[in-house]
Amino acid sequence: MFIKEHFQLLVPWLLIAWLIFSLCSWTGLAQIHKAWQKLAVLALAAIMALVPFLGLSLADYLLSLNPNFSIGSLALVGVLLWPKIAGRPLLSESSLRVFCLWNAGFSLVLFSSCLGLIPYDLYALGYHFSPWFAVMALTTLVAVWVWSPLSFIFIAYIAAFDLQLLPSPNFFDYLTDGFLLFMSSGLLLFRARPWSTEIQGSPGPPRGAEFSQAGKGSALI
Repeated sequence: MFIKEHFQLLVPWLLIAWLIFSLCSWTGLAQIHKAWQKLAVLALAAIMALVPFLGLSLADYLLSLNPNFSIGSLALVGVLLWPKIAGRPLLSESSLRVFCLWNAGFSLVLFSSCLGLIPYDLYALGYHFSPWFAVMALTTLVAVWVWSPLSFIFIAYIAAFDLQLLPSPNFFDYLTDGFLLFMSSGLLLFRARPWSTEIQGSPGPPRGAEFSQAGKGSALI
């Protein structure tokens, strides 16, 4: 299927687009406000991601460093890129912080298990049905029940695994990867710095209204 064959290219493409938007914003080299300018950046990112250079495309180079970009990585990059395109964030500052804490915490436990640092092979349970599937289902139901926007991400985990959109047969590879741990930890550390107080912006909106209005901090990521 075409979607399955090229699904892994989404994260490199969106990541390159986010980097272009961010560099233009941070350096002040260009002001990207008009719709055609944003489309041009997305097109440029697609070209950079797909056109081979010295035999490999930039997406291939990124995939060689991180062979499996998880649904969590796709969600995080999408959340970071959305304010650059739409002008407002998808998640409030508090929801983004919770998402990053979840990513970092779960990733550290999973990778510690893989490295044998804890006497429990958690990763092996992702190849077949285990109590962790029930835990994820319960977490998703709770997120939906409390009207958390993170519920959409948890639903995406399950839907993508059911459709087998990633090459890995392990459920945990849909939840996290090394890139996600690095990005989530970096964002948490960035916001913990005293000089990032102004960037964090105002508190998040009331529960259930986070997609319509969020703190200004996420828009400046």
